[in-house]
Formats: sequence, structure tokens, C-alpha cells
Amino acid sequence: MKNTFSITHYRVYKNGTAVIKVSANDFKPVLACHFKRGLPAESFLDADGHGIFSYSLPPDGQMFYGYCTRARAMEKAKAGALAYISQMIREVERGIERLRQYRLDHYEDLNTELLDANIRRLEREMHIK
Repeated sequence: MKNTFSITHYRVYKNGTAVIKVSANDFKPVLACHFKRGLPAESFLDADGHGIFSYSLPPDGQMFYGYCTRARAMEKAKAGALAYISQMIREVERGIERLRQYRLDHYEDLNTELLDANIRRLEREMHIK
């Protein structure tokens, strides 16, 4: 039996808590990509015939960090999750402040002008049913 050398690292997705073991020896098939003269066929050409490539980051849910040890990955997963929870709490607190300010700004309209009794009275005056 052959002795195989395995290189592993641990992956933690952004705002996630799962620690995923990834082996460098786990080769997975890649989608076929067609090349033309060493360049991907999906490239675009500018007016001079030079290739234009667009690069972009993956969606936020697919972003991850890699760590050499499981313990380090677990520490970072916990720290990242706690930071994300704190961020969401701050967003809620800002939302509550905006709600309070809206309520203060429109208090008089909501409690005097826009009462159902006033609306029904206006409907009767305008003969709308």
C-alpha cells in the first residue's frame, strides 16, 4: 500500500460557523472551458483586437477564509460570527432610532389629521361611499 501525503486546510465561510476540512489531494473535475489561442473563448475584444477580461468576486455568501489548523479556524469562525451578530444588532438599533424619529416627526398627523373619524367625515362631506 502506498503512503500518500495529504495537505489539508480548513475553510470557514464568511458569517458562517461551520469549519470545513479541505484536502489539497481531493481533485474534483472542472467544467470544460474552451480556449482559443491560449485565451478563454468567452473573452471580449476591444476595437484593437485585444482581449478584455472582466474579473469579479464571488457573491458574499460564497466568500471564505482558509486556515492551516482546525483550532485556528474554529477561533476565527467564532470571532466572525460574534462580529456579524454585533453588526446585525447595530443595524436593528439604527432601525429603531429611525422608527422613533419618524414617529416623532409625524406624531401630529397620525394622531389628529389622519384619524379614521376625520377620514369618514371628509368622505361624508364629499358624498363618497
